Amino acid sequence: MTTAEGVVRDVLDAILASKRAVVLAHTNPDADAYGSSCGLAAGLRQLGLSVAVHNESGFIPRYSVIPGASEVTKGAPPELGEDDLLVVCDCGALERVGDTLISFVQSAKRVVNIDHHNSNTNFGHLNFVVDGASSTSELVFDLLKAAEHQLGRAGVISAQAAACLLAGIIGDTGSFRYPSTTPKTFRTAAELMERGARPDLLTQELFANHSLAAVRLQAEALTNISILNGGAFAEVVVTQEMLKRLGADLLDADSLAERARDIEGVRVAALFKQDVDMWRVSLRSRLGAVDVAAVAQSFGGGGHKPAAAFRWRKDFESLKQQLRQKVAEALAARHA
Repeated sequence: MTTAEGVVRDVLDAILASKRAVVLAHTNPDADAYGSSCGLAAGLRQLGLSVAVHNESGFIPRYSVIPGASEVTKGAPPELGEDDLLVVCDCGALERVGDTLISFVQSAKRVVNIDHHNSNTNFGHLNFVVDGASSTSELVFDLLKAAEHQLGRAGVISAQAAACLLAGIIGDTGSFRYPSTTPKTFRTAAELMERGARPDLLTQELFANHSLAAVRLQAEALTNISILNGGAFAEVVVTQEMLKRLGADLLDADSLAERARDIEGVRVAALFKQDVDMWRVSLRSRLGAVDVAAVAQSFGGGGHKPAAAFRWRKDFESLKQQLRQKVAEALAARHA
């Protein structure tokens, strides 16, 4: 039995010993955060558990195509009893649940951590963490499939759960374009389709449904892009002034990191998004040419080798200066 198989067995034992579960994912959730948490919740309900899904950010309308996302609750989750289970999905570190939920996780008696980030700190009592997996949604599929086999019953992964999990996989693989996509990922996606998930609908809503304000925001930001390090590093900036003037929001800027990375010659891209009280920085690397997770970790963040993020609460100029230095060092080390 592999280590992963042993952890899956232990997690299933914890689930089957529970009657109630609370499921969390990281703040400012993306498709994988919603997909894994809502897909897991759907599966746990098939197993007879009462389940509540919470997130510090609550429901973000752009992800309404994911079944159950609109029911994700914002605010304090219900108090956990001794036999209740807390599952945290897609969080590389405890802090990723958001400032308002850290103490809730710390007070829980039984915490299951399901994640695929290589920077995961194993903060759970049980840690089903597979570095290199395409997504947390793929790991939830493995867990629920194991439940079907162990219990000898079909239907734990319903059509609703399948749609959630395929949405998460599509989101975190960029529609199967990223290096974390494996033959197993395609086999998982195929089975989810057989169970009722529709990639055409999910892809359309996740990637091809932009407001006019979002298009105008992206156009302005890309017009003012900065190209540095001999064309190897691209910076895109979105400010609060731009958002207010164009009637857009921060989520409308999310694809800009990838757009900048995909410019010919660019190896690393940074997207600076100004929130109310901080800067949110997304880093992308072409085919993992530079380990941007390591760069993000130096600023207190984390992620994957080709995609990472961190938050910054100090002044913007020092942020740019320090990040440019770190990226320059990483690019130079690549050629050393």
